[in-house]
Amino acid sequence: MTLKYDFVVLGSGIAGLTFALHAATYGTVAVVCKAGATETNTAYAQGGIAAVLGAYDSFEQHVQDTLTAGAGLCNEAAVRYMVEQAPQAIGWLQAQGVLFDKSDSRQLALGLEGGHSRHRIAHVKDHTGLSIQQVLVQAARHQPNITLLEHHLGIDLLTENQVCYGVEVLDLKNGAIKTILAGAVALATGGSGRVYQHTTNPAIATGDGLAMACRADAEVTNMEFFQFHPTALYEPGAKDTFLVSEALRGAGAELVLPDGNRFMHRHHPLGSLAPRDVVARAVYEQMQLLNSPCLYLDARHLPKGKVQKQFPFITTKCKSIGIDPVNDLIPVVPAAHYQCGGLQTDLHGQTSLARLYAIGEVACTGVHGANRLASNSLLEGVVFGKSAAVHAVRLPKGVSYLPDNQESITSESIPAAMRTAASIKQQLQHLMWEHAGIVRTVQGLQQAIRRVEALKQQLQPTHNLAPTCQGRIETKNLLTVAEIILKACLSRTESIGGHYMEQVPELTLSH
Repeated sequence: MTLKYDFVVLGSGIAGLTFALHAATYGTVAVVCKAGATETNTAYAQGGIAAVLGAYDSFEQHVQDTLTAGAGLCNEAAVRYMVEQAPQAIGWLQAQGVLFDKSDSRQLALGLEGGHSRHRIAHVKDHTGLSIQQVLVQAARHQPNITLLEHHLGIDLLTENQVCYGVEVLDLKNGAIKTILAGAVALATGGSGRVYQHTTNPAIATGDGLAMACRADAEVTNMEFFQFHPTALYEPGAKDTFLVSEALRGAGAELVLPDGNRFMHRHHPLGSLAPRDVVARAVYEQMQLLNSPCLYLDARHLPKGKVQKQFPFITTKCKSIGIDPVNDLIPVVPAAHYQCGGLQTDLHGQTSLARLYAIGEVACTGVHGANRLASNSLLEGVVFGKSAAVHAVRLPKGVSYLPDNQESITSESIPAAMRTAASIKQQLQHLMWEHAGIVRTVQGLQQAIRRVEALKQQLQPTHNLAPTCQGRIETKNLLTVAEIILKACLSRTESIGGHYMEQVPELTLSH
């Protein structure tokens, strides 16, 4: 089946729907969603969205906080562009129907998070991303020019002479492969946290857009910088990892050792609100020293009722496993959280392939550098989602290639392919956590690269037998992403931001 639209967007998070809603004024838009339209990384973003909205704040301060968190590797022009567009982005979200929390004076209630020098985080309690997601999906459903293709998985981009003209997708409900032709393609597929054993990312975060673009020879950068969130809820045996928002520390909660003593002041002047890479390494280090499976967040000293009122999701989740944040320490561990690198783009979200855009976590706009500043990610999605749409609608019309004929498809080996893929994915996630996690070594990275190559060979026999197997496609994509991360880690021998290389005595890291 071949479908034609003016624009096609892969991903229905904040970046993808921002693009779609702006582009829909000018043409037809297909939004390809791997799961339901509301199942995105955006929906799991608890903290909020950063913007200069207070009287005692300034664009310059927000810029400098972002550059500092990014360890000097940010693209300053991109940072300034994003920061200056931020108030307008908040206004647009409000116009769509997002009801940010208000203070007693009816002004926006602005929170504080790690790395920020001012209160500048607009939020909806501790479920900001979910609230934004619900509003934007509703807006998209009411826009007649937007078609939501839910439960469709991207397989590969269609390109000719470095021009992207569409995408092949798999209908996960009936196994049919569809070809979507479009004048512009926007990748808003989120990150690839599921390449790691422990991650705050949902199951859909398998790096699909990044891997597809890599196979089409799009340029990728900064993939060694993967941000690990220091406070995921420690819940042994849980299928998914629950994030304990940094906003809780912004409200006054402190990281403590098992004996209840604070320790972060020994690692950074900002203590528990230091940049995430610093906090994650400090937590990891203490866990190793103490041979402890977790550390703790202490919110017991906060005013009575504050935790329940401001953080209802966190409170409910903690109570579901027998922890009352008012009276108990909250057990936490680091987990892979955010992909700071990705497909290299300009200020319009353009990749190195003509008519292909990348926005949100799949992209590397340069605003995050070596380590993302808290609550800049939702902001990036809105700002660059709009910027990409504005650019895409100005493209000249008339690009039309016909895709090559598809191979014949047989699904006879899908059950076997699923079992093989599941096993390979599990091995890969453990491998990446051990060797490309919070602390890395040259030897470990080299060993991991050899192992990834072996896993790729192990997956390969099912390539032509089960092209309609979702598990195989996702595992193939994760292997592609893992290889990119590992090679990027080895190419940057100094420790900076989210990339920490442990010195190995018998190896020299200076060359």
